[in-house]
Amino acid sequence: MNNFVSIIIPVYNLENYIENCLKSVVNQTYKNLEIICIDDGSKDKSAEIIKHFAETDGRIKYFYQENAGVSAARNLGLSKVTGDYVMFVDGDDYLHVQAVEILYSSALKCDSDIICSYCKLTDKLNEADEEIGNIQPCELSSKEMFTEKYGSVIGKSACAKLFKTEIAKKEEFPVGITNGEDGNYIILLLDKNPKIFVVDCRLYYYYTRENSAVTSSFSFSKFSITYSFDMLCEKLKTSKNEFLKSYCLQYLFQTIFYNRTRAIGSECETEVLAEAKQIGKKWFNDFMKNKGISPIIRLSFAVFFYSRHIYELVRAIQDPTMLDFYKNRRKR
Repeated sequence: MNNFVSIIIPVYNLENYIENCLKSVVNQTYKNLEIICIDDGSKDKSAEIIKHFAETDGRIKYFYQENAGVSAARNLGLSKVTGDYVMFVDGDDYLHVQAVEILYSSALKCDSDIICSYCKLTDKLNEADEEIGNIQPCELSSKEMFTEKYGSVIGKSACAKLFKTEIAKKEEFPVGITNGEDGNYIILLLDKNPKIFVVDCRLYYYYTRENSAVTSSFSFSKFSITYSFDMLCEKLKTSKNEFLKSYCLQYLFQTIFYNRTRAIGSECETEVLAEAKQIGKKWFNDFMKNKGISPIIRLSFAVFFYSRHIYELVRAIQDPTMLDFYKNRRKR
């Protein structure tokens, strides 16, 4: 055991944010770090800023690749890791000063394969860190991982987590998927039956900058989450984890309905509707036969698949704010 915690930071044109990210990492209370920065073909001053930090901090390693996307950058980072544990931090986000210390000490205490914390969405680059103590990690069963309480913590992001390196290297991020790549990676790791724990504190600051992936309007790249779940359903065909197979099938159709609705009125409407129809038909029989999905959901989704208008009506009943969205969409 070398006690290194490796931190992989993919960077693409983040000159306004990478300095803040690196400061939060180099100033961690846990010091035995390997900081791997992957420059994904940046055209701005990101490389210059990283190299400046590296001149005074030998823990920082800089690697360059031609622009290939965040998944390729993370995969390159994984190939360079020498630590026993690894974290992923996006170059426009930052960490609580105790993040690594809390996750690492908790991982050792409970011998976890993956240990998770919560994220805090913020539009600030200087969130004040309050001291955190008395941490009690909680182990999760496979079904708890996708409950309302824990689902967003476990499956949506590779960040805010500490992985045993031997576990993290068992899968790669899907290159070419720009929305849903994190969930794809995490779910395939879950199929390895890792021991997963959660600490009940916010250790990761997710910076919601203008025009970021979480704030930009609908484009065809956002439909790639449907491609991601299509890939997962294919890869899990031979899995013994029936719960994961059912979850991915159900979520595949949820993304189809959601993206099909969001695309109406956009430039990519025709393409999205065609792709949604093709992928839905591909998995429709598997979905309807899956006993892990309740009969009511199977029947409802069957109706939704063949009638977008009924789906939109149900969405509007569940969330009245969708009525304004539908009105604005028709105006476009």
